[in-house]
Amino acid sequence: MKMKVELCQINTVLGDIDKNLKKIEFYIEKAKNDECDMVVFPELALTGYNLRDLVYDVSLDVNDAFLDILKEQSKNIDIVLGYSQNDKNYFFNSALYLSEGKIKLNYKKNYLPDYGMFEEGRYFSSGKSIETVDTKFGRVTILICEDMFHISAQNEALVNSTDILIVLSASPFWSDSRSIKPELWKSVCSNFAQLSGSYLFFNNRAGFEDGVGFFGNSFFLSPFGKIIKEAKMFKEEAIMCDIDLNNLKRAKSFMPVLKNEVNCNDE
Repeated sequence: MKMKVELCQINTVLGDIDKNLKKIEFYIEKAKNDECDMVVFPELALTGYNLRDLVYDVSLDVNDAFLDILKEQSKNIDIVLGYSQNDKNYFFNSALYLSEGKIKLNYKKNYLPDYGMFEEGRYFSSGKSIETVDTKFGRVTILICEDMFHISAQNEALVNSTDILIVLSASPFWSDSRSIKPELWKSVCSNFAQLSGSYLFFNNRAGFEDGVGFFGNSFFLSPFGKIIKEAKMFKEEAIMCDIDLNNLKRAKSFMPVLKNEVNCNDE
């Protein structure tokens, strides 16, 4: 089985969900015209990242009518995107998987950075579980940015028999004498893809917000941990990739350690 996926590393407008939705709709239409099966947008794509007190104004209930447009669009293409969620006046950095006109998964970010420039822990509550959804393309797990740097989250994705791990991010650029942020992301993601035998789609936003530059450089990883295709640095763009899901079986059998993981978890 094969599928075509489009990663859209868009630049969002802070706090303007109407304008951001119009851009998202534009790229959904583009992906449909490109005959894609799935289109993916970054972390907090509907709102922008550095929300602070704006979180009270732009967060949506998962059943909000505002999301009906995306539900309708998902009748023709699967959609993954990040948004700010209001759940009974608790706020979450969340992600949706929409398909066949329905929300199939609403994932709440588990690990909220609250150091350096990051203030998520001040405005958002933490999700409590890593969830995986069965789709027509296999088992899909979504992680949001910081989640990916925690072994416990990766382990849950592994235990859940993930076929495709989708990582949504709003990661700013930095570098020092020892490392560069884009290369760190590639190393962490490649390690998971190779050990788990899963495809991995990393979608990082582009553009600037309050003086912070988000580096983009989204990529597709094969279940052997190799980059299949990647987007440019800093530039808003959409990249497409043909995914051969038949490679999953070969990759998982190539790494027999997975058999031992399953046996350990059954004890």
